[in-house]
Amino acid sequence: MTADAGHRLLAFLRELRETAAWAVEVAGPRWQLSGAIWKAAVDVEPRRWLGLAFEALDPVTGKRATYDIDTDLYDLSQDKQCEFAEEIERDIIEFLDNLRKGVVLRGNDGAKFVLVFPLDGSYVRVVQGRFLGSATTRPSLAAAQAGGDYVPVE
Repeated sequence: MTADAGHRLLAFLRELRETAAWAVEVAGPRWQLSGAIWKAAVDVEPRRWLGLAFEALDPVTGKRATYDIDTDLYDLSQDKQCEFAEEIERDIIEFLDNLRKGVVLRGNDGAKFVLVFPLDGSYVRVVQGRFLGSATTRPSLAAAQAGGDYVPVE
């Protein structure tokens, strides 16, 4: 059963609460994390749902970029979803650890606000459009950073 999915994430969040320089608030299964220009909601309901909703704000233009990782509508109580739930859990932990390490970057490509970060052996480039954002995977940091200068998300 997928009862173990989410428990590593909970342990990681508890450790973040003690060690990270971020604001961390807990309300039931939702963990609210925030830094100077970003906020994240992490939902951990091990038998139902795992999710991260991240939003960063460009301090100069006021534009926002968002990125989500979640288990969608998959039934985590099903044995067949165990591997999927564990992958999502690993991705959320890796993203938050990269944020803590300062390797989640922000920049601009023309008028668009962009986030760049490593995830699962490649680099994700999130570009916020007029209404929706898009995330693409790039093989290298240089390819992901095309179009502008980047600094860590603080």
